[in-house]
Amino acid sequence: MTYLHLSPLNSLFDPLRPVRVIAAGVGLLTLVACENRPSTSNPDSTATAGGPRTADRVATSVSSNGWEAGADAFVVLPTVDGGLMAGSVLRPDGSELTVGDTAGVAVASADGRIELFARSGTVGMARLTVEAATRVDDGCTAWPVARLAVDAGVTVVPWTAAFVVGRVTAIPLDSIEGLAPRDSARLASDLTRLASGLADDTSGTFRGLPFVVLRAWRTRGLDTAFIVATLARRVNQEDDPKEERLVIVVDAVGDNARAWTVAWHERAAGHEEDLVVAEPLLAFRNVGVPDVRLLFGRDDGVALGAAVLTRGKTGWRVLWESAVAGCN
Repeated sequence: MTYLHLSPLNSLFDPLRPVRVIAAGVGLLTLVACENRPSTSNPDSTATAGGPRTADRVATSVSSNGWEAGADAFVVLPTVDGGLMAGSVLRPDGSELTVGDTAGVAVASADGRIELFARSGTVGMARLTVEAATRVDDGCTAWPVARLAVDAGVTVVPWTAAFVVGRVTAIPLDSIEGLAPRDSARLASDLTRLASGLADDTSGTFRGLPFVVLRAWRTRGLDTAFIVATLARRVNQEDDPKEERLVIVVDAVGDNARAWTVAWHERAAGHEEDLVVAEPLLAFRNVGVPDVRLLFGRDDGVALGAAVLTRGKTGWRVLWESAVAGCN
């Protein structure tokens, strides 16, 4: 398994607290969060020890946390094994030792109604019931369980995040797969050019190899548009395949792609079966707040966390990071 370290602008992880890079499968990308202090020996801690299996890593520092109360006291994320009717309740103030606590969640949820979102926007509503975290092995932790219920006849569609009703407004993200083939190819070319031009491309293993766009979404309805994309480049050695993943947020102002800039990115590399980086779950605004937010998540069925980027007058920065529930 590969480990990842991130910086205030280029990533969301604390170099003092290595975090496992998790195998993707459900299109979730949880930006995990850690407090800026040495790891503890407490068996409930989610800190992991040791280094990456490969020398390709990015060492940086992390910004401070800053969840906004206007978004309420929790966010619900779907989980690998939860299906459409269950997930995890992430409390913004939870620490690595208190991720399983349910204190305050029932009060915050009021009548229990939550709004379900996909990257494209609002996709439904449900009633939330919070259960205690499932029992886990020694040395592991888990967030409280979110159970969803809907009225008879209501169909629940895939969702990526849920908030208390009326707390946030979604900013639609459209997949470039919906563009005309020529437009999609041109945008993919622009994204690979921007990825190849990043200054921190220091890996001898991957330098010079071409990037491929795996997924990309762009905003609509904003004066200052942005694009979120995941790219990869691979070394196809049969006995030891390696892959580098790169997530970028591009400020795409105007039609001239040569003027676009990469405003934030996260880079990770390792064995391809173990590797994933941050992937967007939702672009949104808190009600009454003009700044744009991007929610990310990561979930491999063992470890789960989240983080939010914000775009203000000074550009993109890490606004908030959750604790991580998982195993040592």
